[in-house]
Amino acid sequence: MSIKSVAFDIDGTLYSAGRFNLQMVPFGLRHLRFMVAFAATRRELHRRAIAATSSEEGRGRAAFRREQAAILASKLGLTPEEAEATAEAVIYGELERCFERVRPFPGVKPALEALRAGGLRLAALSDFPAEDKLRRLGLDAYFELARTSEDSGLLKPAAEPFLALARELGLTPREVLYVGNSLRYDLVGARNAGMHVAILTRRPAPGATLRFTDWRDLVRFALDSR
Repeated sequence: MSIKSVAFDIDGTLYSAGRFNLQMVPFGLRHLRFMVAFAATRRELHRRAIAATSSEEGRGRAAFRREQAAILASKLGLTPEEAEATAEAVIYGELERCFERVRPFPGVKPALEALRAGGLRLAALSDFPAEDKLRRLGLDAYFELARTSEDSGLLKPAAEPFLALARELGLTPREVLYVGNSLRYDLVGARNAGMHVAILTRRPAPGATLRFTDWRDLVRFALDSR
């Protein structure tokens, strides 16, 4: 194994999604109908990602957002244009700004510092826009590259977002260790792309290259795998 880059999921991996969701209860109640419809829309898009073929690669973010808006509009009784404008304001605007109050897991910053000091290139790949979220978490300076799977036109666990990240890094998938917390999306998607996978979980993670709960274990494994 020769790892040259460590790429991270963000939500639930670099910070506690559970604590964030508790903080977001007032936001969720304020936008309850929309958020229920948006969650159902994302589930549908994940299902489509599972069934995606190579002919669907490279559609890009604009095509993805149109598809998302069309599904969302059908659930809310809006036009696709109205649904897209609402998603832009609520999800990509108000919700993203809430990350000003979120802090990374203890151990994340020392781990990122150690990985970079060891010569490993750091990247991020999330199903939601990543760059501004990393900045609000105070982590952006550690990352060479931050991308959303929306850029590929497909959400996880489709292989294409992971493959696109490796291409942009100029590496093969086998030179990337992907770190996430979801067995269904992170583990399956990264393995579909041919990457090594480290999963932050206490549960069994069949097929993972590494399962960890202590960030120091991730650092040791990644540095030993250079």
